[in-house]
Amino acid sequence: MNDTPLVPQHVSKAIEAACEGAGVSLIELGVRGQHRQLRLEISIDSPDGITHEHCRAVSRSIDDQLQEDEFYTRLKSVDVSSPGAETPVRFLWQLTKHVGRTVRIVCIDGSTIQGTLISADDTGVEVQPKNKERKKAPEPVQTIMASQIKEARTVIEL
Repeated sequence: MNDTPLVPQHVSKAIEAACEGAGVSLIELGVRGQHRQLRLEISIDSPDGITHEHCRAVSRSIDDQLQEDEFYTRLKSVDVSSPGAETPVRFLWQLTKHVGRTVRIVCIDGSTIQGTLISADDTGVEVQPKNKERKKAPEPVQTIMASQIKEARTVIEL
């Protein structure tokens, strides 16, 4: 999402409070467009996933808190949604929902590991790397500590 123009701090705090009240975490916040065509985009997540009710609760709370705000009244729309399937995770707990799926981990040393997610928590992840050759013996499961992870995302495979 485009961070320009910037979301005023008081609006960001109201959005964070709305998320907390709905029992979800704010993942990403941004604004697109110009002048009277501004669109506020809010991405939320929770360990149990996101429902329409979560999105509706966040949206209503924001409306209630900011209905008289000058910045808020200039917005054409407010979009509240869950992160996209291949959006990098902000918190490792987001990966717990994806055990058994393919993930791509980029480490701070520049190395990349892609494979099946075995486990994930706030301390790190375990990944069974994909074999490049089918006849080759499986590679050992790799444990990657949270402090070594630069980026993590699920990978859609067709």
